[in-house]
Parts: sequence; structure tokens; C-alpha cells
Amino acid sequence: MNEQKRKLRIHVLHCGSMLVSEKVPNGGGVSLKNAMHGVFDRAAKRVELPVSAYLIEHPQGLVLVDTGWSREISPEGVYDPAAVRKQMPAYLAEFYHPWVEKGATALEQLAAMGISPEDLHTVLLTHLDADHISGLRSLKNAKRLLLPEEEYWWSLRTVYRARQPENLWMGLPLETFYFKGTMEGPLWWSYDLFGDETVTLICLPGHTDGMVGLRIKNGNKFILLTSDAAYSESSWRDMILPGFGFNQVAMKKSLDWVAKEAADPNCIAVLANHDPAVKPQVIEL
Repeated sequence: MNEQKRKLRIHVLHCGSMLVSEKVPNGGGVSLKNAMHGVFDRAAKRVELPVSAYLIEHPQGLVLVDTGWSREISPEGVYDPAAVRKQMPAYLAEFYHPWVEKGATALEQLAAMGISPEDLHTVLLTHLDADHISGLRSLKNAKRLLLPEEEYWWSLRTVYRARQPENLWMGLPLETFYFKGTMEGPLWWSYDLFGDETVTLICLPGHTDGMVGLRIKNGNKFILLTSDAAYSESSWRDMILPGFGFNQVAMKKSLDWVAKEAADPNCIAVLANHDPAVKPQVIEL
């Protein structure tokens, strides 16, 4: 059977949670005020959001997209402020208020499926924010740890150094790729992971400069993973920009593109990483 006609499976994994300011998913755009809310808002002004990762079963190998929280950040499966502060600066600890239930890290969920890190063809990082890469060190023995060159370059410079703790990824054997000029995405920048158009990595800038979304396609049907370009269906339906990012103009352009893709009759699902309405499940293409 032709590989592109074989079924692809996408496992939606919830790898912990975070209690963040309501301005994070629904802030209406980037501002210093929203950033301050993110750090200082009290519990009554916060919302609980899942932190997702995705396992793609592909004929050419297993791909894990993002890693969620690590066990070190929540040793007993509950919010542990002291443990969090060992992993990231105090202001980020206050921003995220993270925890991950016992058995729910990416490593633990993969082990329950009989999958070891060595079995993974690729661990793809959509960007280097802590909630997307906290579990990376536990998966370092995957065949490839992959991220965009643009994301890697900017992570060491300007504001991203404050957002992306280097201890979570520095020293690991990261492999970078360059986006190619194509007709895909808001910048016409993308990268075909397997060379067969089944898994296309699409630059969705704004939250960070190099952030990746994915189109996972089999035949004409596809699923879109938005990473943090959107937080829920209301983001692209009502054009509500997230309140945490870097470039508001780019965020709007990326969200416009997500809305266009969501309206495509061949799109069977659009999955935002932190959408509480998206439950753990297996989607078959």
C-alpha cells in the first residue's frame, strides 16, 4: 500500500496543566500590561489550561511534537512552588503555576504505550517556551531533537532570553532546520518533514519569531496544530489575539491564516495546544 494512503494517527496528550492569567489566552494583543497581569494576577483572575503534546504515528517513524512539563517540575503530581523555582526564574514560575499529574508526563505516557525515547524518529519543538520543552531532557535519546533555526537563533537574543530558560535545553543535541520559501503559511515559509507533504512544518510567527505549526495530511484531509498561534476555537472564530507574545502584527497574520485553514472543508480538526475543549484522544487520518 502507498505510504500516503496508510492511516496516520495523532495522539493528543495532556502533559500537565498551568494556571495562567486570563489575559494569556484572551488578552487581545501584546502589551506590557498583559505581561504584568501574566505574572501578578491572583488565582481569581487565572484560568486552568492544559499543556499538550502530540504523538504522530507515521509510516516513516514516530514523531513527538513538544514535550509538556517534566516530572522535576511537579515531583508529587501537584503544584510545587519550590520545585518549579528550581527549573525556571521566579517570574516565570509565577506566570505558569504549573503541575503535572502522576503518569502524565510525555515520558510516562509514552512508556505506558510501550514507547521509549529511542523509539522516536523525531522530537519536534514548536518553540522554546518552558511549557513546550520542560520534558525535553527526559527524551534526549530520541533519534532527532528538531527545531527551526530561526527559533534557535532568537532564543539566545533579545526578549526571548527572559522567556526561554536555557537550562531546559542547552547542551542537548539539537538539530535545526531552515524554512524554505513555499506557498504555505502566512510568510510562505514551511518545511516538509518527510518529503511527502504528510507532515508540513509551517512558520507561524508572532508568539515567537520561529514558532512552528503543523499541517498533518493524508490524501486531501488534514489536521492543523496551531501551537500558541491560537488558544481555542474562539481565537480564530472571533479573531481574539493572545495577550502574550512578541509581535502583534505577525500574530494577527498568523491567526488570519489559521482561520482560513480552519474554514477549508478538508480540515477535519484544528488543535490549539492549550485548548481545554480538546481532550486527550486519538485522531485517525
